[in-house]
Amino acid sequence: MYLLEILRRPFNTWFPNAGNRKAEGLGTFSGVYLPSILQMLGVILFMRLGWITGHVGLTKMTVIILMASSILFLTGLSMTSIVTNMKVGSGGSYYIISRSLGMEFGSAIGILMTLSQITTVAVCVTGFAISLHELLPHFSLTTLEIGTLIVLTVVSSFPVDFALKTQGLIFCVVMASIISVFLGSGSNIPESVTPLHSTETLGFWAAFALFFPATTGIESGMAMSGDLKTPSRSLAIGTIAAVVTAYCAYASLSCFLAMEVPGPLLRSHPMIIYYVSKVSFLFILGVWGATLSSAIGGLLSAPRTFQALAKDKILPAFFGKGYGKALHPRAASLLVVCIALILIFFTDMNHLLPILSMVCLLTYGMLNFVAFFESFLQNPSWRPLFKTPMPLSLTGTIACLVSMFMINAGWSFIALVSLGMLCFWTTRRKLQGNWDDIRYSIFSFFASTATNKLVHLKKNPRSWRPNILAIVDPKLKDPEFIYFAHALNQSKGFLTYGATLLDNHPEPIEAVQASFESYFAQKDITCFFHINSHQNSILGTHNIVKNYGLGPLQPNTIILKPPTENIAGFCELIYASFELQKNLILFKNNKPSSAFTEEGKEKHIDLWWGGKYHSNFELSLALAHLMQTGKLWLDATITIKTLVPNEASRIHMTKLFEKYHKVLRFKNLCFKPYIDATTDFYGHIAEYATDADLTFLGLRAPGPKEPLEEYAAYYTTLMHQTAGIAHVSYVLAGEKLDFQKILE
Repeated sequence: MYLLEILRRPFNTWFPNAGNRKAEGLGTFSGVYLPSILQMLGVILFMRLGWITGHVGLTKMTVIILMASSILFLTGLSMTSIVTNMKVGSGGSYYIISRSLGMEFGSAIGILMTLSQITTVAVCVTGFAISLHELLPHFSLTTLEIGTLIVLTVVSSFPVDFALKTQGLIFCVVMASIISVFLGSGSNIPESVTPLHSTETLGFWAAFALFFPATTGIESGMAMSGDLKTPSRSLAIGTIAAVVTAYCAYASLSCFLAMEVPGPLLRSHPMIIYYVSKVSFLFILGVWGATLSSAIGGLLSAPRTFQALAKDKILPAFFGKGYGKALHPRAASLLVVCIALILIFFTDMNHLLPILSMVCLLTYGMLNFVAFFESFLQNPSWRPLFKTPMPLSLTGTIACLVSMFMINAGWSFIALVSLGMLCFWTTRRKLQGNWDDIRYSIFSFFASTATNKLVHLKKNPRSWRPNILAIVDPKLKDPEFIYFAHALNQSKGFLTYGATLLDNHPEPIEAVQASFESYFAQKDITCFFHINSHQNSILGTHNIVKNYGLGPLQPNTIILKPPTENIAGFCELIYASFELQKNLILFKNNKPSSAFTEEGKEKHIDLWWGGKYHSNFELSLALAHLMQTGKLWLDATITIKTLVPNEASRIHMTKLFEKYHKVLRFKNLCFKPYIDATTDFYGHIAEYATDADLTFLGLRAPGPKEPLEEYAAYYTTLMHQTAGIAHVSYVLAGEKLDFQKILE
């Protein structure tokens, strides 16, 4: 007893009885070890192991078994770390991945893994029917397959503990049949069994693809997680024990067959192990037990994964309904049986095994990745009782991906594309899980890493993109202003809508924040919000402009609405923005226009060139081009306009534009000069303004020592001279960049 306690001590330390222990449920042996090991010691052991060994030889077969078992063992270690750190519910891999990487990845893996479990059912039913057909040749193979599936479906519909007790009996039969093989010898093979001539060859990776499904049994145990008394302890111990047992069985049996049976016989007769066995009838019982138990495991696990997906609203709700005390998923079971029948009718075993390998490798890779990234992030919530070293989990992830592409690059690509499409489908449905995951930590890590890198990189025109801070009314009264900021951003940079609440505002900041989130979610505008409170709106805006941002992620472009009062205070804000080296855009809209809120209409943008402030013009041209790439202003016509004193100047400017146009490579760009002898550019510009949907004009920067009153007077005059233009964007380039290089 003392020795037994010593042996148990490390297991009790790594896998203690968790506080979420259920009063009723399955134990480690019956709930995890049995389903897992019987799935592993299945049809491949009895009907494919000798055949594959004969094709590739003992050395390569040993490597294949070691590689497959190593991947499975690393996945078992990673999974052990995960389940000893969290409360595990029903759904197996789906539950673990969805609670770690989010519903999108979890649902995609859950659906693919369920299909692989159904594939296992089809493979095992076919294997059993083939062996039975040898004894009952007067029955067609299809009839035997359908009858087998019906009987197994009835057995799996009984309470789970009954089906697992049946598996306990099958386990004894399988072990007896394996022992019978080791007690036999190659001398038992009748002389009538001779090698067959065949030109069929099997490469290393093709052999790996056929063998790997033999190591996919841990899914059966994991899928029963919702029926276990102590999921974290049972999943960890049962999975690792099953992996070790399977490796020993396959490695030793492969070595035994290679030594006892000549290679040509192994290559010719997939069922040669029948003749080697000491008691041939035990071999038949072993084949039946292995195939039937694996099929039962699939029929138990696949519906429960479907049920878990339905409970999370990924699949229709009726698949999540359970019946009886054990909440048996009848609707999901019926779906599983129907899909299995389709696979049985239209495919064969050798077609299904490589597909099964792809899905399982993809799932195991994701499980290893979860354990790796959790260890890498080192969140306070990551406190597994069994800590798998981070390099081992990373090795497991890489090994799974490499194995996928080495087996079949085409199927690997299809599996990854299927994963992406299922993720996209879930994302489009905008489903929200009622659990926490590590996506926030993952993106926070990458954001932190990228921000730290940006600090040490110098800004340059080629990498420039607008990081916009648009100051809006707290009541969101001006949709044109909001859509204008969105059209300039186009998700090329960060877009933040800021607002200042006056001290007497009736609503708290939290309520306004909630209304912002609801408004912009409805408009499908991806953005951030920054709301503060101040007794003066201009000063509040000044505080936002001055303080908002983090390191290199501060806004570089400020969008403001020109006020009708307190011009001096507003000009102080222009001074402050320019001193902070921020670009400034003043957006004025005198009358409503559908151009800013509706798609489809042909739109026109005017861009005026005054000849003095190159940076303002170049920045305006870059912003107009950004608007052209968005849905609202897609392929809008940009017209560069200017005033020239005479015809000779018009011809000269036109030639310059033609040369400039080739460098710009803009769509729908044209040039239109107006002859006007006056030197007052803004005094006459309104006379040549057309019905453009938007007009870009330059805004003069404050002089180094220019008095505030003087600049306020300039600003007032400019607003007066351009009052006849309905929609104007006044642009002041404040960043110390050569904006011309953006356009090269």
